Amino acid sequence: MARPCKPDTKELRRSLTTAQRAIIRAAGGGDLSRGFNELIVIYHHLHTMGYRPGMRPENIKIVQNYEL
Repeated sequence: MARPCKPDTKELRRSLTTAQRAIIRAAGGGDLSRGFNELIVIYHHLHTMGYRPGMRPENIKIVQNYEL
């Protein structure tokens, strides 16, 4: 069993599946580091909107306000 994550972790060394790698690369335009940072920014935005771990991502609604 893996050790539990500590809140002060400085490095994440995890094996990525092919699908995970593809998602992170897509988020970063081919750059894994940039993609990881982009996903953190996206999660931060969702969290400020009320999304919490365990909630179904399918329930996230995107509302766009258009000014005429």
